[in-house]
Amino acid sequence: MPTFRKFAFPNQATADKLLQSLQPLDTAVPLGNIDGLVCYDVLFQDACPASLNAYIVWPTPCGVHSFLGWDEQYTADYQEFATPSTK
Repeated sequence: MPTFRKFAFPNQATADKLLQSLQPLDTAVPLGNIDGLVCYDVLFQDACPASLNAYIVWPTPCGVHSFLGWDEQYTADYQEFATPSTK
């Protein structure tokens, strides 16, 4: 299932190295430097690779960029993963 994730890398070299593993149909949009971090939005045609999980960030929906039609999915994931309810 396609997945939309936001990433913040410590520097461009780290971002370049990790984003080399994207598949041909994955789409990465560079957002530039935000709060001293190199930020990207990526729309994966499948699940996010585990190698990128440490760099996922969850800005309040939907941050400075969103892929057209993906706001609802990002908001649902934000509620599930970034703000899980405590029981």
